[in-house]
Amino acid sequence: MNTERWDDDRLDRLANSVEGLTNRVDNIANSLESLTNRVDNIANSLESLTKRVDSIAIATENNNRLIESNARVIQALANVAAEAREERQQLFQRMDRQQEEIVGLRIETRRMLDILINQRDRGDNPTA
Repeated sequence: MNTERWDDDRLDRLANSVEGLTNRVDNIANSLESLTNRVDNIANSLESLTKRVDSIAIATENNNRLIESNARVIQALANVAAEAREERQQLFQRMDRQQEEIVGLRIETRRMLDILINQRDRGDNPTA
């Protein structure tokens, strides 16, 4: 077996290499720590976004319920309006019939009044 002697120069180079490797390991450790912090920040942001999405989902569900409720109210109002239009039309028809009856009664009253006036003017007295 052949043994080699390490001289000071060679030991210095080895020490420098080890020191360089140590620096690289430290840099990698720092980079890894920085990366870990970034991952943690991303995880926190993701958690925050998840909460916001959940909140938006709840608000959307509430809005959907409100929209559905409003749709029922609008439909009920439309039904009431349709019934009111129908009742209004019926009232107008009844008013038209009553006006026709009033005109008929007015004509009949005038005819009877004319008969009475004619009888008075002729001196006819049906009660005598």
